[in-house]
Amino acid sequence: MPFAAALRKSLDDRGSELAAEFMRGDSLEEVLNRHLMTVEQMGGDDVFTCILLLSPDGKRLSYGAAPTVPASYCRASESIEIGPYAGSCGAAAYLGQPVYSIDIANDPIWGDYRELALQHGFRSCWSTPIRNSSDAIIGTFAILHRTVGKPTRDEIQAIDMITEHVADAIMWFREHHDFEPAARRRDPPALRLVSDNQEFRDPAARLLALSKKLQSKAADLERYADRSDSESDARNLRKAAEFSRRLVDIIMRINLVRPREPLP
Repeated sequence: MPFAAALRKSLDDRGSELAAEFMRGDSLEEVLNRHLMTVEQMGGDDVFTCILLLSPDGKRLSYGAAPTVPASYCRASESIEIGPYAGSCGAAAYLGQPVYSIDIANDPIWGDYRELALQHGFRSCWSTPIRNSSDAIIGTFAILHRTVGKPTRDEIQAIDMITEHVADAIMWFREHHDFEPAARRRDPPALRLVSDNQEFRDPAARLLALSKKLQSKAADLERYADRSDSESDARNLRKAAEFSRRLVDIIMRINLVRPREPLP
């Protein structure tokens, strides 16, 4: 996995977009999926990533993001009770330390989840706890492979870097949403089309911002299509992605022909 300076830069670039993405109404899953896709695109074909979030009582893990992990696998392993034999993620959250399952088929940590992983072709899994600023565990980050193996020293350093960026995203979201005092909360706008440094009433700026959001949604739809077990659902998702891109093309054409000065 080519985790190096290029990956750090890509993750730093992703992190710089956090506030804008959350402010425009993107969900935590959408933002985390973009982080994970950045990792997977640089990691190669045999890299499947996921983030599991720990329940408030600290007993169970559920999926926060898993852009390319098969939907059937996610459904069957949703809501994992943490423990020493609950797979790499369940064990990592329980033990509070990284758990690198080199060979799932022969690792007792996988317990009841072994057959599920093997049926989906996964042979190794490297999981690391995600911690907040108070050092409390809030979830796990995992990399699944279809081959057996353990991470190199460089890969372990890269995993630590990825986990830190993921933690920043989760904490930002929770600090500004889940745990913000009710008296200070404000209902977000139904659709925020422009950033704070743009003129809110400028139609061209609004259209341009909308086109960027549609491009992002199109990419998300295609990832969901790749994860879908239903050919019909996957086909509909890809059609929706194509429709979004067509709208982007129309918007860009409108911007190209718009008058340079606002109309009276």
